[in-house]
Amino acid sequence: MDTVFGAGQNQRSGTQNTQHNDEVLQHCVKAAMLLDGDFLLSQLNHLGNIGLEPGRGLHRLAFSPDELRAPLDCGTNDGFGACTTVDAAGNVIGHRPGATRCLRLWLGLHTDSVPGGGKYDGGLGVLAALACVRTLREEGIELRHPLLVIDFAAEEATIGPSPMGSLSMAGLLTEEMFEQPAWNGTSTRTLIESAALNVSEIVSNRPPCDLAAFLELHIEQGDHLDTEGIEIGVVSGIVGIRRYFVTFTGQANHAGTTSMARRRDALVAAAPFITAVHDVASAHGIVGTIGYLQVYPGASNVIPGRVEIDLETRALDSEVLDLVEEELARLATAGGASFVPGVAIAPCPADPEIMATITTVGQALGLSLCTMPSGAGHDAMNMATLCPYGMIFVPSIGGVSHSPDERTADGDCVNGARMLLATLLKLDHDLDAVAL
Repeated sequence: MDTVFGAGQNQRSGTQNTQHNDEVLQHCVKAAMLLDGDFLLSQLNHLGNIGLEPGRGLHRLAFSPDELRAPLDCGTNDGFGACTTVDAAGNVIGHRPGATRCLRLWLGLHTDSVPGGGKYDGGLGVLAALACVRTLREEGIELRHPLLVIDFAAEEATIGPSPMGSLSMAGLLTEEMFEQPAWNGTSTRTLIESAALNVSEIVSNRPPCDLAAFLELHIEQGDHLDTEGIEIGVVSGIVGIRRYFVTFTGQANHAGTTSMARRRDALVAAAPFITAVHDVASAHGIVGTIGYLQVYPGASNVIPGRVEIDLETRALDSEVLDLVEEELARLATAGGASFVPGVAIAPCPADPEIMATITTVGQALGLSLCTMPSGAGHDAMNMATLCPYGMIFVPSIGGVSHSPDERTADGDCVNGARMLLATLLKLDHDLDAVAL
């Protein structure tokens, strides 16, 4: 499905077209500035108290009682009333009709959290989308195209298949995935069924047809914007992820009676490779992480006989990921280790036309911007299988996220919401047709 942006409702030429586009942009910016920032911040504080455990952060885990009531408490029904539905996967979807068109524009994020999380990850995006709807309603602004706001179910990796809500819409789930453990110690299937959902229906769930574009506002979760003093990040894409299992094998032996010359220490063999992951990733301008290392047999008086390493690399460029994989595989093999590829998630570029619209809107709002990749996964990467997408980042203070110390300045939250509304209005105007 190819979506065409930029043609507008009528064809104009030269100066007339430029003048018309400028007028449309100014209208979008003027409308966005009407968004009530104080109300947004009060809602953010209210939502941030649902599932909050003092001193331990947010514990609004997927399908917990607090998570299930969060969409109602944060005003989903107030924004859409009877036009709010819950699909087979537990995604809460608000529908706003369009005046003349049938293509659907999407805004969305999630209200579930990681254990000990902060109030900005996910919650800001949902509340900003609802603030856009509230502004449209209060100011009597009618969109040409229908608008859907979605609170995705189970975005965080606290159950088996995650992000479950958007994976369900994209048709990427199997029933076997629900046998994996959930955060409460049961299987994901058991947790799902306790929330009165049906696994078979989740697997066969699909979104409405005629999807035109998906927009997501999110905190950066890194420190680039904060460090550089930049107000808005225009996301160029979501990085691809490669994971590998590397095993170094030596010989376990007595730590006191085996001379240094006779030792076949698997950890000593692994040490150069461990530092090489950092060096190779740095040299190629990407990130590489060893997040798991197990030494066997794991006793202080026994020389390590085996070391198991799980590592991952992330980058937006598949060719760079290939080069890094080749180099790490060579280094592992040279060190006598096995190197087994695991999961591979392809990079997911954002739509260039939507990126251009976000940039134009940000400049018109007088905000500083940069183009940057997202190093974290998002629901947008699954929505990208259904329609073009764009993402807007706002700064994370100190680059802290998934933590009670997660912070984004009030002004940046409001800037992000107004960016979202102005981008929505501009896309609604510019969206011309979909060629099936």
